[in-house]
Amino acid sequence: MNLQSAVLLILSASNVAGASNQCEPSATVKAWTFDREPGGGLPGGWEGSGGVARSVYGIARERDGNAYLKASSHDDGVQLGVEVQADANSELVLGWRWRVWELPSGGDERRVETMDSAAAVYAVFGSRLLPRVIKYVWSTLVPVGTVLHHPRSGRVGIVVIASGAEQLGSWHAVRRTLTQDYRRLFGGEPGRLRAIGVKSDSDSTSGVARADFDDFQLLHGGPCESHGRGAP
Repeated sequence: MNLQSAVLLILSASNVAGASNQCEPSATVKAWTFDREPGGGLPGGWEGSGGVARSVYGIARERDGNAYLKASSHDDGVQLGVEVQADANSELVLGWRWRVWELPSGGDERRVETMDSAAAVYAVFGSRLLPRVIKYVWSTLVPVGTVLHHPRSGRVGIVVIASGAEQLGSWHAVRRTLTQDYRRLFGGEPGRLRAIGVKSDSDSTSGVARADFDDFQLLHGGPCESHGRGAP
């Protein structure tokens, strides 16, 4: 899927164990836990682009009843997003949990030809026509902590939160201060957050990627940067 389509999708829907947690107390702005969503379908308010969303995403449940968003990509580049309206200038934090089962072989976010990630979470800021996007990824090959811009657009920043197969099959909790990451990637103030989204894609490498997502939260509070193991 091309970059413009990926960005417009989210707008239209308008880590390792042992890492330290440096989050200050905060107040929840919005949360998506999927617990009240019917199994098998898409979560309410979330919309897809780049293909048939239901062929990749759907609500599933653990044995203990916990509901989560399941993604299974087979040579697909489908994205799923939900519209959000939140002030990102006052230390806006995005938290979520993810679990990767299968990495797209050869996926490397440094090159357009291999731009596949087993799991990605997007935050979209600014105008509908000229947004800026932060993309947090679980990469196949790119080292944890790498920060880069999309090879074809300086308006998309990529932050590698997790990498490789060592932690496959386990839930991991992530919290990022969107405001700080935006300043680091783009300079200036982010203004309003317009949307968030997820993607598990394998179309560039013509392979398979499988991941789960859960417990998205938007919070206003102090600085926060953590990515450790999260209990279901």
